[in-house]
Amino acid sequence: MNKNGAFLSALDAFTNVDDRAVKAIIAAGSDIALLISADGVVQEVYVGPETPPANDIRGWSGHGIHDLVTEESREKVSDMLARARSDEEPRWREINHLTDGPEDFPVRYAAVATGQSGTVILLGRDLRMVAQLQQRLMQAQLTMEQDYERIRQIETRYRVLFETTLEALLIVSSETGRILDANSAAARLFAREVQDLTNRVFANRFEPASQAELASALAQVRETGRERSVNLRSRGDNTNVGLDVILFRSVNETLYLCRLTPRESGEIADAGFDRSLTALYRQASDAIVFTDAAGLIKWANTAFLALADVAVSDTLRETGFGAFLGRPAIDLNVMMTNARSKGRLSIYGTSFRSAFGVSIPVEISTTYLPDAKPEGYGFVLRDVSRTAPTRGPGPTVSSEAVEHIIDLVGSTPLKELVRGTTDVVEKLCIETAIKLTNNNRASAAEMLGLSRQSLYVKLRRYGLIDQESDPE
Repeated sequence: MNKNGAFLSALDAFTNVDDRAVKAIIAAGSDIALLISADGVVQEVYVGPETPPANDIRGWSGHGIHDLVTEESREKVSDMLARARSDEEPRWREINHLTDGPEDFPVRYAAVATGQSGTVILLGRDLRMVAQLQQRLMQAQLTMEQDYERIRQIETRYRVLFETTLEALLIVSSETGRILDANSAAARLFAREVQDLTNRVFANRFEPASQAELASALAQVRETGRERSVNLRSRGDNTNVGLDVILFRSVNETLYLCRLTPRESGEIADAGFDRSLTALYRQASDAIVFTDAAGLIKWANTAFLALADVAVSDTLRETGFGAFLGRPAIDLNVMMTNARSKGRLSIYGTSFRSAFGVSIPVEISTTYLPDAKPEGYGFVLRDVSRTAPTRGPGPTVSSEAVEHIIDLVGSTPLKELVRGTTDVVEKLCIETAIKLTNNNRASAAEMLGLSRQSLYVKLRRYGLIDQESDPE
C-alpha cells in the first residue's frame, strides 16, 4: 500500500474526534470557512485572525452564496456544492466574491459535506496576495514586452538610417579597436562584405604609415571627447580616405562613430570646410536644390521644403524642378541653357508655386555643375515677396531715349509720346526675352505671354526680324 493509502486508512482513527477539535482543524486549515445550507444560504461565517478584511465578511451570514460571488463564479459554486453532496472527492476552485470596491475578493475553496441534510462547509484560502503578485508579474511582463517592442523599433530605425546613408559609417570599440558594426557603404569602400569587416581590427584597414596617425587621432578623441578629422591611406588600393571620428557612450562602454570619405588623387582634403559647407546647405535661410542634367531634383534643403510646402524630402526625388516654377518649361530651360553656356546665371526673376498652389515671387541663381557625378545644376532661390513692393521698377529705358522723348514734349501730341515710349519699352522686353531664350522664339513668346504670330509681327515691326534668322 502506498503512502496515501496508508494515510487514508489511518484516518479511521479520527472518528472519535469531538466537535471542538473539528472547529480547531477548520480554523487552522482555512482563512475563511462558510457553512452553506441545503438551499444555498450562508448560515455561519468563520474568518481567520490573519485574514485582512476585504469587506464585511461576517455580514455574509443569511445571504445566498450565489448572491455573494461574481457572475462567472456562480457555476463553479454550484458544481462544488453538487460534488460535495454526492460524496465526490473535493476539488479546489477559485471563486471571486463581490465587493464594494473596484476589485473582486478572490478565494480558493474546497467543499466538504457535513452529512447533515445537504449542509456543506466551504474551506477557503485568501488569494488576494497571490492575485497582487500575479498582477505585478503581468505588469512586469507587459513592461518587458513594451520595452522589447520599443527596442525593436529603435533598432529598425537605426538600421534604416545606417544603411540608407551614402556615407561610409563604422562603429568601433574604444577598448579593443575592433569594428563592431559597418554599413554597406563602408563595405563597398573597403571592397569587403559587412560580415568580413565585423570584429576586425579597424587600424588594419589602413597603411602602416597611416596607422600611427589613426592611433593618435583616436587617443585625442577619447581624451577630449571632441570630434577629430584625419586623412589616411587605405590598405590595398592605397586610396586617400578622410576620417571623421566622434566619441559616444552606449550603456557602459564608449564607442567611436567613424565616417569615411574617399578623396580623389591630388585633392586637398579639408574635412572642416566640407562640414561647414554641409551645415550651410542644411541651415541656409535661402532654398537650395540640386538637379541632374534633365532638371530632376536630387537633393533639397530644409528651406526649399518649407518654400515648397513639402514635409518629406524623399517625396521630391526624381520630381521635375520646373514643376514648381511659374512657367515650368520656359523658366527651367532658360536658366539651364544660360548657366550651361556661361557657367552660371546670377539672378532670374520668376514665380514659385508650392505643392498647394501658393505662388510667390522669387529670384533664382543657377550654377552649372559639370564635375558632379552625374553632372547637374545647383539652384539658390530667394523669396522676394516681402521686398518686392519696396523695390523700384529698375531702369528699363536708356537715358538717351528718355531725353529724346523729353525733347519731343511740346512739339508732339501726348498720345504719340505715350505710344513712342511704349514702343521703346516693348522693344527692350522683346530683345531681352530673345536673348534669355537664346533666340528660341517659341519660348520667348510664352515668356512674354504672346502668341508666336504676335511675336513675329512685333519683331518685324521693330526691325528685329532682319537681325534674326527667319522662323520659316
